[in-house]
Amino acid sequence: MDRPKDDRANYTALAGGLTGCITRFICQPLDVLKIRLQLQVEPINGRSEISKYRSIAQSVSCIYREEGLFAFWKGHNPAQVLSLVYGIAQFSFYERFNVVLRELESFEGHDRARNFVCGACSGSFAALTIMPLDVIRTRVISQDPGKGYSNVFQAFGTIYRVEGIRGLYRGVGPALLQIAPLTGGQFMFYNMFGNVIKQFERLPENATLPPTELFFCGGLAGLCTKLLVYPLDLAKKRLQIQGFSQNRQTFGKHFVANHMLQCLYQVCRHEGVRGLYKGLNPSLLKAAFTSAFYFAIYDQLLILFNKDIRKSN
Repeated sequence: MDRPKDDRANYTALAGGLTGCITRFICQPLDVLKIRLQLQVEPINGRSEISKYRSIAQSVSCIYREEGLFAFWKGHNPAQVLSLVYGIAQFSFYERFNVVLRELESFEGHDRARNFVCGACSGSFAALTIMPLDVIRTRVISQDPGKGYSNVFQAFGTIYRVEGIRGLYRGVGPALLQIAPLTGGQFMFYNMFGNVIKQFERLPENATLPPTELFFCGGLAGLCTKLLVYPLDLAKKRLQIQGFSQNRQTFGKHFVANHMLQCLYQVCRHEGVRGLYKGLNPSLLKAAFTSAFYFAIYDQLLILFNKDIRKSN
């Protein structure tokens, strides 16, 4: 009698992992563009003569001209493993924790609060799990051609040998600070927008929305939450490249900071408040597409797997 529950749990984890892989491959070029712009100290301005990257279109052209088409998938291997592990950890933890909180009287009638808490906790757990891969991905994307790390295993060994465990968890502070409201907000906004559409279309609460509307809900959820936590994401990326300056000599001035508060202060002091939002445009595009694909694909895979469970029973 327990087998159907086990099957559903396994399919939830599998759906989360597959969703992460598919979404990562589609959105990886936007991730490369976002990280390059986030790490640039010089102004992102079309009139700047000292900046390597001056706009989205110019950045795309520059990367393609200097490094070729495959540069847009730099760091794809660690990013793909990251997405797989993150998807499994986040969604499986979310579903299990949601079942637990449904039994608590304090969350009865407070679906949005429950979704937020479940999303925040699942995101924090997943972020800690994949943090070393995130550091490696950031450095591979930001390193000079022909320098730095040649593969994930060499990167992991080198960072651990030279910088220790701390090197593998650089940027963990802003990562955890942003991930709770980011993932919690995504699940909360996603369910909120979904309920609004169901009420507007007079659908029952347990109805499944079509893929286009799931895509729309996921996209809006990603945009709303990303705007709130973006400066923390920028701080995380800048902290992740500390100690890596010798392998990124062609990208302009190297940013130096020892911790999150110093990082945020240095950015505001030398680059202005707008500096905290460098790379925001490709980041918003990535957040919208990632969330939209994530939720739409995840729900469709669950529908497919649930049909498989019913057939097997």
